[in-house]
Amino acid sequence: MDTVKKNWPEALASIVFLLLLYKVFEQSVLEHHFIIPSTQWLPPALIVGNLIYYSRKGKLWAKIILFWMCFIAEFLGFLSLFYSPTLAKTYFGPIWAGIIVAVLVLIFGYLLYSYQKSHELFKD
Repeated sequence: MDTVKKNWPEALASIVFLLLLYKVFEQSVLEHHFIIPSTQWLPPALIVGNLIYYSRKGKLWAKIILFWMCFIAEFLGFLSLFYSPTLAKTYFGPIWAGIIVAVLVLIFGYLLYSYQKSHELFKD
């Protein structure tokens, strides 16, 4: 469990990186568009890939950037509990969907806290 707490932002960013690379491949090779994937999907893929690389190398700045990116996603998940019209219209019903999102927000909040504690991101 300690390995999960220590490396989960890199794993999550790796999934995002693979999805972005697939989108570049899909639009450039399968759909024969060359300008859109190189301007819309490739730069974020390169940025996320470099963040993963330097974070795995132990660079503190990359870990801090990954932390804040995950914090923003966590905050947006928290706000979706109160302001999301899509969450209120799900097939599960507003109560069950809200409970699922609330549990995920709590889990990711705990993982964020343990990530910054294990890497001592904000130690003076």
